[in-house]
Amino acid sequence: MPDDPTHMQLDSEKPLPEKRVFTVVDHRALLGAIALVITGLILADMLLHYLEALNGESALTGSRLWWEIVLNLQILSAAMVWFCYSDRIDGSEGRIRRLQIVRRWFAVITVLLPSMLGAVGIQQNWFVDHPPASFVWAFACAVLLFWLSGVLVHAMVQRRRRNKPKPASFTYRISFFLPAITLVAVILLDAPAGGQTWLLAIPVLTYLQGAMPFITKAFGLR
Repeated sequence: MPDDPTHMQLDSEKPLPEKRVFTVVDHRALLGAIALVITGLILADMLLHYLEALNGESALTGSRLWWEIVLNLQILSAAMVWFCYSDRIDGSEGRIRRLQIVRRWFAVITVLLPSMLGAVGIQQNWFVDHPPASFVWAFACAVLLFWLSGVLVHAMVQRRRRNKPKPASFTYRISFFLPAITLVAVILLDAPAGGQTWLLAIPVLTYLQGAMPFITKAFGLR
């Protein structure tokens, strides 16, 4: 039977589905990513104040407006992280549920690090005296170990999932670890030259790397 030209015309007039490259499929995961990026920028700004301070001067700013903005952003970031994990915890059970609860508290503590650093600064009188460089390095190592612990918990959750994702392609893995690769490149290029850009890049790119699982889930990329 020949095709009906009327139906062919109607079919040709149907609009084609629009292809969207970046579509948010998980808004709560996007909130977690935003919270981590905000925290990385705050820590970079605090580190900039430390680097610009001369010997004997304060390492933490005494600006009341600056601290009000930071504390409000900290409250917002903690709320976004808490809201991000609500569905994951409610939708899981058993050991997965317990691991998700641990992940949420890890994330909350991670985004509250600037406030914790400010509290330590008050106790150590950093608004008047400059802290020793040894403490800065010890704090950086502690943050790194804490971040690696969070990565370990995330790996345990992924390992115990029933529906495991397919192995990722090489291109996807490169793009996923792009912040970490960029950080290594900045350190290798800037540190030997005696620059300080690599120090400021550490909190920004480290927290951005920590936000990559949230970004991939938010846009449905994995």
